[in-house]
Amino acid sequence: MGEGDGGFGGGVPMKTVALIVEHDTPDLLALCLASLKRFAPEVRPLVVRGYEGAEAHAVEIEAARRHQKLGDAEIVILLDTDVVILSERWLPWVQRELAVELAVGGLRHRGDVTQVYCQGHMLVHAHCLAMRRALFEDTNSFHATPPWDTAWQVTLYAGSASTVVVPMMPSPSDWPDRVGVYVVDPGQGPYWAHLGRGTSFRPRGSWRERARRLAARLGSHRAQKILSYQQDRAEFLRKGWEIVRE
Repeated sequence: MGEGDGGFGGGVPMKTVALIVEHDTPDLLALCLASLKRFAPEVRPLVVRGYEGAEAHAVEIEAARRHQKLGDAEIVILLDTDVVILSERWLPWVQRELAVELAVGGLRHRGDVTQVYCQGHMLVHAHCLAMRRALFEDTNSFHATPPWDTAWQVTLYAGSASTVVVPMMPSPSDWPDRVGVYVVDPGQGPYWAHLGRGTSFRPRGSWRERARRLAARLGSHRAQKILSYQQDRAEFLRKGWEIVRE
């Protein structure tokens, strides 16, 4: 996999862009961008506006690739708005891994086992997926193919031998249980956290939320579930800002 004596990147910091597809989540986007600025200011964020759903998400990723919006980036990171970077060690780790591997990221932290494996490969999930620019350009498609999620083909194109997949750790007591927390080295703390369903369960306006709270009080299980997700979302934002502002 190496290119020259120093491998890919020649042993120097590589130009890195974070491709962030945003849809109506300004609160999560603000936290995500602030965490990049705080812990990885070398990363250039590229925010593109999209629509809701995995299909629309993939469309915007492929549009960015097709229209060459990434400039001279050597590393491309697909980053969801409901991700918060938690450590200045994250980017150096990404760049070290990509000096010898093709892709690195986290395992999907929700869903069943059929969504995290494909053809014997453990899939790197698209929420925080870093890859060499060449792999970003060469991957056939970023579209989801149920049961597999957005960008599942990246792992297959890279091959499991050239992919580093970080499993999530049990959420510490100060994070909601639904949050995926990713720890590379147990002695160094988490590198990033992922809420999941941050777009799906965003607040939808005062009147709709009032109706939802009323439905929950009247026993609607769906309304109760959504309110539970929204509470976790609010706590994710609170905890994320607390860390970013330290």
